Amino acid sequence: MAKSIYSTGGNLAIAGAVSMIIGAVFWGASGTDLWDTLINKEMNAYLIQAAQVQTLLVVNTSFWVLGVLLMGSAITIMSEIPNNNRAMTIVALVCVRTAVPVAIVSFIAMLSIAVQIAPDASSGDIILASVVGWIGTRLDDLATMLIIGAGPLFLSIAGYGAWIPKWLRNWGYIAGFAGILALIAVFFTGTAPLGFVIIPVGIGWMIAAGVVARKHSDTA
Repeated sequence: MAKSIYSTGGNLAIAGAVSMIIGAVFWGASGTDLWDTLINKEMNAYLIQAAQVQTLLVVNTSFWVLGVLLMGSAITIMSEIPNNNRAMTIVALVCVRTAVPVAIVSFIAMLSIAVQIAPDASSGDIILASVVGWIGTRLDDLATMLIIGAGPLFLSIAGYGAWIPKWLRNWGYIAGFAGILALIAVFFTGTAPLGFVIIPVGIGWMIAAGVVARKHSDTA
């Protein structure tokens, strides 16, 4: 049973991280940036562009939904690995179980602008898209902070000395700090770039934790 937990949790963590990266590639290929659009108040141009790359955004969203489901499942399964701090494990579980549905709602909200509003750019459409976009991006920042910031932090603390090595625990601390920066971005629109710091740190931790868990499965 222990071997199965290690290997399954590790595989899901890696698969979830890879899915998020693939989704990010499609997002980058679309050339759209809703965060930057809101900061610079360029929703009119965003609506026109989003309509042109709607398919890319749909694929992007699909991979991101899959990614958060896989990562949420990974942390849930890895929390079953014997550790030295059950309380921190429970906190990690609360964070990811809150983050997954919030993330999915945020993805759908942001996609709705491209699917349901674009390319219309009347004053009413721009106001509606701006409100939906603000809600979607803020929810995304919050969910990101919870699932790849708080989740890694608390799971690293819980598993240290059991299956989490010191270097991965320290990486978890960095992810937690990056999560604080992402939390700032939730409340202050102009600080949106801070919210992106957590992505390479948190996604990297998920891959590293997946590799560590898989290695433990060989000796469990």
